[in-house]
Amino acid sequence: MGLEKWLKIKTRENVLETLESVVSNKKVTFADNMDEPVHRWFRFPAGFSAELVRETIRVFKIDKSSIILDPFTGSGTTNVVAESLGINSIGVELHPLLAWVARVKTYWAFDLSALKSEIEKLFNKLDHEINSRADRLIKDVHLKPELLLKCYPPRTLAELYAIKEIVEEIPDQHLRDFFLLALLSTLRDATDVDVGWPYVLPRKRKKKALPPLIAFKQRVRMQYDDLVEVRSKLGEKIPETIIYEEDARRLTRILDRNSIDFVFTSPPYLNNYDYADRTRLELYFLGWALSWREISEKIRKKLIVSCAHQAAELGLPEGLMPSDEIEESVREELIEKSRLLNRIKYTRGGKKDYDIMVVAYFNDMVKAMKEIYEVMKDRAYFAMVVGDSAPYGVYIPTDEYLGKIGVGIGFKWYKIYVIRERGHKWSYLVEKGRRHGIPLKESLVLFQK
Repeated sequence: MGLEKWLKIKTRENVLETLESVVSNKKVTFADNMDEPVHRWFRFPAGFSAELVRETIRVFKIDKSSIILDPFTGSGTTNVVAESLGINSIGVELHPLLAWVARVKTYWAFDLSALKSEIEKLFNKLDHEINSRADRLIKDVHLKPELLLKCYPPRTLAELYAIKEIVEEIPDQHLRDFFLLALLSTLRDATDVDVGWPYVLPRKRKKKALPPLIAFKQRVRMQYDDLVEVRSKLGEKIPETIIYEEDARRLTRILDRNSIDFVFTSPPYLNNYDYADRTRLELYFLGWALSWREISEKIRKKLIVSCAHQAAELGLPEGLMPSDEIEESVREELIEKSRLLNRIKYTRGGKKDYDIMVVAYFNDMVKAMKEIYEVMKDRAYFAMVVGDSAPYGVYIPTDEYLGKIGVGIGFKWYKIYVIRERGHKWSYLVEKGRRHGIPLKESLVLFQK
């Protein structure tokens, strides 16, 4: 073996060992982001740890000359980390609300002195006009979607819409979006019912709600303080961050097919989590959707299949076969497990289409991974955070399957790092026979092109 080749192998081994230490010792969940500037502007717990992204970037020595891609960017965790490190990045997200949130969180090019003046101007206008506007708007709040009426008393809802009305009169789009994002986060501060994640439960009371205007002002001040902090560390040169509202299965906006230096992402988990449903409160309030049917048509049907409801909505048939592009051993196992899930389905009351969901998920993921492979530079790394699952107690090793699929596509190799075990909080349901007793985990799957 030549010296140059030996050094490359040893370097790679050292990098992989270092990553092992990072994964086993760092914070790894989205909840850990709630103390971090900018990341805390919008709570979407289907995300992942900013510190894990930051440390992984450090391990692979991604510098300011690089471009980082997150093809499932969600609310923008990877892109916010990259921007804070002075690195250019691209985020791709098909959910329109999350794509907008990521775009707002990564716009840092404000004149901070002017922004402070605009905040004072807005607060002054709100102090003088919110009550009169709320008096006018309260007459029509009964016309709002039912979920909003269950979560807020009429006066509270009228005040929230009064703030929205005043914010939307701001002519500058970036300013308007900055304040509107603060208002969206205010929604969960200004109600006394449980609107936490993942479910909105209007019948369940929580701690005392904050008045809308007080909650909104707190959010705006926090966002401004965060901008001041990250900008002071970054300096004058702000890196370029682009967020595309696009499908990871068709990365048409990335024109240079060998341009990406590093990929860090977390695709939807195969755990029946409904990513469209979890944003109903915000979508209804913004007026981007007025009914669940509209959310389903505009958003859920377009997303990668990860919950059983999507299978029926998309008209996917029982007996759906895995794509021929999926590595053969994985394909055979998916056929076997799909058939088993189909048999179990008809013994259960819910008759959930997990048999179709599992196959459709990997059919979608192989398309996305092929696109990711195409836009990466040779020898570039691709890190993916993903969880496994066990629908109806049938274990699906998602990390292993995606690893093998990746090698089948053309990646040189894959390696799995276990981040954490999960599912322990459901132990009481296992005891009552309402959940499987199979231990699950969250993993980081690493590839190299």
